[in-house]
Amino acid sequence: MTQRVRPFADRDYPAFVRIKRLAEQRDVSVAIARDEDGRWDHARYERVRVVAVDEEDAPVGYGEIYHEPSCFDPHRYFARLAVDPRLRRHGIGAAIWTHLRAELDERAARVACLWTDDGTACREFIVRRGFIEVVRSYEQVVALATAPLALAPAEAAVEARGIEVNALSEILARDGAETLTRVHDLYTASRLDQPTLGRVSARPLEDWRREVFDELRAIPDAYFVARHGARLIGCSAVHPSAEDVLRILITGVIPEYRRQGVARLLKLRVHEWARAHGYREIHTSTANAAVLALNTSLGYVIVDSWGGYELTIR
Repeated sequence: MTQRVRPFADRDYPAFVRIKRLAEQRDVSVAIARDEDGRWDHARYERVRVVAVDEEDAPVGYGEIYHEPSCFDPHRYFARLAVDPRLRRHGIGAAIWTHLRAELDERAARVACLWTDDGTACREFIVRRGFIEVVRSYEQVVALATAPLALAPAEAAVEARGIEVNALSEILARDGAETLTRVHDLYTASRLDQPTLGRVSARPLEDWRREVFDELRAIPDAYFVARHGARLIGCSAVHPSAEDVLRILITGVIPEYRRQGVARLLKLRVHEWARAHGYREIHTSTANAAVLALNTSLGYVIVDSWGGYELTIR
């Protein structure tokens, strides 16, 4: 098969979505893909997308490099690459990567990175091209009906330190909508040192609000915030994942308040709320060893893991 790689065009959306469904098992529509692209902030973050096409100019694979807004570094580019599974091992992925690598070199990129599952064609492909695993994330699940809910001793230990925990809905009702700015600041500050690809960076307040509450539909009644005096020090929140399943959006505590039982209490408050509202499971993923251990002590079990890979370019 002759390989030709060209820039992505608007007419490519149907094929782009089909490839994502086949190769990435991502349930996305043309309308959703267009909407996501339409909200991309090209003034702040760069993105280049290309497609490999057949003799009739129909896309058979795609690739892209982009700045990740939540881990922004002008010299670090995240990468995605997928080929129609029926046409793998015909050099399509190699042709796309050659084009992307030239784009990275042109931009004086220092690092290219991506997450990928074990035992996949993607992992094999990138390892052969020099990517190495630098971080590992674990998927964990807790069955709420059988999980321990030792809430009272956790509350007593934290309250003894003068720390209180409230739902975001209560805080907003009491202190006003402007408090959301402080919650946004806490969301970033509690995650700055988390293990990931690159370093966590702050997103603009409105972008964060739209993603967390409009797109992911985080639940204010189940978004718990810890405070010590006037200072917000930790939070844990969930969003719906399926009819009776929630997914952890964040559990984070600022460094000087860690190892004081705050994260444990925050998660237990989430569990209590979820159980009372008829949810069956909570899913989460983490690359943080301390959080992994905390989750395990609360009844979570590991069900999967995947690696974060980097290629040092310069």
